Amino acid sequence: MNLFSQTHTKLTAWQNVLLVFGGAILLFAASQIEIPLKPVPITLQTVAVMLIGLTYSPRRALEAHLLWLGAAAAGLPVLSGFASGIPYLVGPTGGYFVGMTIAACSMAFLKQKLSLNSLKSDALLILMGTATVFFFGVAWLAQFIGFEGAITHGFMPFIIPGFVKAGVLCAALQALRHARAV
Repeated sequence: MNLFSQTHTKLTAWQNVLLVFGGAILLFAASQIEIPLKPVPITLQTVAVMLIGLTYSPRRALEAHLLWLGAAAAGLPVLSGFASGIPYLVGPTGGYFVGMTIAACSMAFLKQKLSLNSLKSDALLILMGTATVFFFGVAWLAQFIGFEGAITHGFMPFIIPGFVKAGVLCAALQALRHARAV
């Protein structure tokens, strides 16, 4: 199974199931690595989202996110801080979950349709994905704490960590591609 070429259409049914469960587990694990800020913690969720967006097909990206969010809705402690439940999903961070799902799916769609496979395209897709997450996240958070508060608490603290996470992810993917080519 080669995640970096997005040849998921040729996978067996079991490989696709494992891919979806693997994505949900990655999202869960990345959610637990956090700096607990309020109302929105800094986590590695976005790294998992971007990795899924860059390596999965659009359908598998959607399925992995829906499985992860469905598990949270069902009460399994898969969100940051081992949180779960519908109130958490529709609370102040709810827009980020919507944005993460849309970001991963749209990144995967563009990467697949345009056959993007370079460091530059990865960086641009990560930028687009990050903007998508923040657009939905800040818009939803603003309903709880106002627009200025949403920018102050739901966007500004994430700028520098976002660039660091994006840079590390791009470098790691490029290194993996280079290692594969050798």
